Amino acid sequence: MWEILVTEAVHEAGLKILSSDPEVNLTQRLGMSRKELLEAVKNVHAMVTRSGTPLDREVLAAGENLKVVARAGVGVDNIDLPEASRRGIVVINAPTGNTLAATEHTFAVMLSVCRKLPQAYQSLIDGRWERKRFTGIQLSGKTLLVVGLGRIGGRVASRAKAFGMTVYAYDPYVSSRRAEDLGVRLMPDLAGALVLADVVTLHTPMTEETTLMIDEKMLRACKKGAILINCARGRLVDEKACVEALREGRLAGAGFDVFSSEPPEDNPLFAEDLRERVVLTPHIGANTREAQSAVSEIAASNLLAALKGEPYEHAVNLPFMEHRLSPPKRLFLSLSRKVGAFAASILDGAPERMTLRMKGDLFEDEGILCFENPYRYSAFTVAALKGVLEVHHGPETSYMAAPLLAKERGFRVEEGKGSSSTYRNVIELELAGERKTIQVIATVTEEGRHRIVNVGGYWIDCVPEGNLIVFQNHDRPGVIGKVGSLLGELNINIANFALGRKNGSGLALGVLQVDSEVDCVVLERLRSVADLLWAESVRLEEGL
Repeated sequence: MWEILVTEAVHEAGLKILSSDPEVNLTQRLGMSRKELLEAVKNVHAMVTRSGTPLDREVLAAGENLKVVARAGVGVDNIDLPEASRRGIVVINAPTGNTLAATEHTFAVMLSVCRKLPQAYQSLIDGRWERKRFTGIQLSGKTLLVVGLGRIGGRVASRAKAFGMTVYAYDPYVSSRRAEDLGVRLMPDLAGALVLADVVTLHTPMTEETTLMIDEKMLRACKKGAILINCARGRLVDEKACVEALREGRLAGAGFDVFSSEPPEDNPLFAEDLRERVVLTPHIGANTREAQSAVSEIAASNLLAALKGEPYEHAVNLPFMEHRLSPPKRLFLSLSRKVGAFAASILDGAPERMTLRMKGDLFEDEGILCFENPYRYSAFTVAALKGVLEVHHGPETSYMAAPLLAKERGFRVEEGKGSSSTYRNVIELELAGERKTIQVIATVTEEGRHRIVNVGGYWIDCVPEGNLIVFQNHDRPGVIGKVGSLLGELNINIANFALGRKNGSGLALGVLQVDSEVDCVVLERLRSVADLLWAESVRLEEGL
């Protein structure tokens, strides 16, 4: 039986999915103290939460059997994602269930600021009739800047065009094709985009990079008289700086559905002198009947699938979903991991930088994200990174943990794309350490077989499987014979042999596939007896 704990009020649609499953024992405990929570998580396999349950390091550590956490909503600010990833706990959210609700609420807040609707209502019920006082502005003809062109930001952009607005967007991690499809002009610089916008609306997740992204400096870059809307995450905006911008008239108005701390305490946005220019709502962007039902169903169904080992979606700390890759891409996924392990094994030292380039038609739809967000690399980059780190941290290194380990160690990771000439599709890995840089090119044959075809500029035909010996030697007679003779003496059978040469270099590179593991003693004898420049062993497991 799967023990599932629900710690907050969740729509009955999701609870019904869980309670009706014969393999589930569902417990719902609301309003627990921290002590009660630490005790309650000890024996559960999965949890369903919202924003009010802090799943920090201590709580996650107490959940010794915890495998999945499902957040019935979008944000996961209350969950320690790195710690969950280190412990192999899958964190799932429901990002699509409330997309339309959040989009519509953004416009409700935006229109309320522009037309002063809450203030007009309050004036009317106070017995006054003050039409002139509430002269507003219209959206038609204005310029909107959408910061974050994801699910919600994209829908806001498309609806803004229906209002007759000119729409710009700032999102360094979205393709120009998506912006073109939405009819939006993508801006390369946030400060430069703020100068042009009459209305600015935020739709980015909360990350280290986006925390306080709208600070004093960015607020001073805003067009005088602009309006700022934040229905995304409270810590995106420096609220004190925003208040000063409002008081000085640099901002004409602001609308907030989210705050730096919730419920807000001593928040400067609530100052009495700002009430004519500010519209505030209590984080209700997703609070529609339709949205709450949808997010609970999404969270519950994906939680069950994850527990049972079935395909699921919306895991925020998994870098990719393998079941959604095509069969050819799955072959390149496993190849990427092998290439990473191969390169790290012959690097001679700890890796400091890795660049993976995907070349060919197969990778045309892969987005390239050259930045340090550990959850947004391509599947092939993560697989290669996992292979690299397995060499130093063991085969238990998971897809979830690999990007985090790299980031913690200051290991720079980059991606690239391009066209391929010799082979239809290839991956090119460059792995740099303090003393050495390794380049490896690999492909999948038409028969679906893995091949390493180039190492450090030497063209070879290497099968990346099992136990390998990689070495470099002076290109002269007798060297390969000495290698074969020594391995024969040591009762090590050679299964395959690949040799690459560079014209005019006087050097060659060889890769031997052997039937047994090779230890450091064997490698040292090879280096000395066969007069090799260097020799390293590589162990490539088939399993991912």
